[in-house]
Amino acid sequence: MEIFCTIAWLLAIAFAIWKLPFFGRFALQRRSILLVYALHVASGVALSAIYTLYYPQRNLADTFKYFDDSVHIYQLLWESPVDYLRMITGYHCEVPQLTPVYDKMYNWYVLNNKYLYNDNRTMIRINAVMMVFSGGYFYVHILFFCLMSLIGKLFLFSAFEKLFAGKKAFLFCAIFLLPSVIFWSSGILKEGFLFLLMGLFVYGFERWSDAPRSLKYFALIMLTFFGLFFVKFYVAVALLPGLLSLFWIKRKGYRKPFLKTAIVHLLFVAAAVAFHIISPFHSFLNGLQWQKKSFYGLAQVMNSGSVVQTHELRDNFSSFFAAVPEGLFNAFLRPFIWDGLQPFSPVVLASALENTLLFVVFVLTILWFKKPDDRTSTYLIFFTSFTLILYTLSGVVTPIIGTLVRYKIPAMPFLVMACTLLWDSNKFLHRRPFETFLKIKL
Repeated sequence: MEIFCTIAWLLAIAFAIWKLPFFGRFALQRRSILLVYALHVASGVALSAIYTLYYPQRNLADTFKYFDDSVHIYQLLWESPVDYLRMITGYHCEVPQLTPVYDKMYNWYVLNNKYLYNDNRTMIRINAVMMVFSGGYFYVHILFFCLMSLIGKLFLFSAFEKLFAGKKAFLFCAIFLLPSVIFWSSGILKEGFLFLLMGLFVYGFERWSDAPRSLKYFALIMLTFFGLFFVKFYVAVALLPGLLSLFWIKRKGYRKPFLKTAIVHLLFVAAAVAFHIISPFHSFLNGLQWQKKSFYGLAQVMNSGSVVQTHELRDNFSSFFAAVPEGLFNAFLRPFIWDGLQPFSPVVLASALENTLLFVVFVLTILWFKKPDDRTSTYLIFFTSFTLILYTLSGVVTPIIGTLVRYKIPAMPFLVMACTLLWDSNKFLHRRPFETFLKIKL
């Protein structure tokens, strides 16, 4: 029955992409959108297969744990609809009659998490709502998560398509075709929903900067920021300085972009320092320290072979800043090829090969560099700000190479966009492969 239900939903989603006006609003051919969706679905199935192979205990596999826990909430819909709504909304859900449900769930509670919001519950609730439409079939959920990821990336593409006039093929590759981004944003993981929220958040900010009186875009920003907080709040924090700088610079006619960016980022640093002084127990330094210890504990439990010893984090800023160079090094350059060989890990090895491709992109950026104008510099500042902040946080906190690959993917499209935006079209357009590639009707 699951096969027939999955095929029915796949055909329904494909038909919607081909016919609905919503998917026609984007500057892409529908067949291109369908192809990208098919790549996501194939990656989602492959991801679940790899997790099945490497994690015989389903409760330890991320792609299964949210789904499996949501089954217990979904069962309440038929036994006690009121309790189902309580657990979905979080309103008065800590009642005694729900204790047996909590006892069956492995990931509803996160032990010793004193500093960071427990975002597991958000993902469990999302799956519990999806089950109303999926019938509780796992692979139907993969289709839903792939669709969310696709829609988020479509809005991300729409936000920057005018900036990449004449280079839309490179924008398409940066957003839709990076292997790690496709792979990790296609399963029943936080990343699929994260890309939906992130795409809408960036799109809303971009449009709001052009029309600051628009309540529609302001409401979209608030709603998606709220959602990001409950899924991966550090991504929202990493986005904010660059987006606020972008907004300020655009409203002032792209004048003095670097000065305005420096002011915004220094204000964020000052706010972080002030919050640490006022409430050191709840500061982001404590959160990072706790998260890093948790990763080491997880690596020990899972007997992970891709752990690297990194700079120890303490409850002070000097410790954090001392760890930044090493963190950026790991985030930009790891994994190396040998990281995926001993022990053998196809996912880590594929990411190492992808890093080689990114290195080629960096080299081409140097060879084909063109000094950007003020408008282009403004967007480059945003892309660079988000990439550096997210890569810093990921590299400093994450000592597990396999996990680091996954944590940095939200910024990877922005990194590639920044590089290709600096390419001088006159230096590569005369080369036949690039000329042919850029004329592809996406």
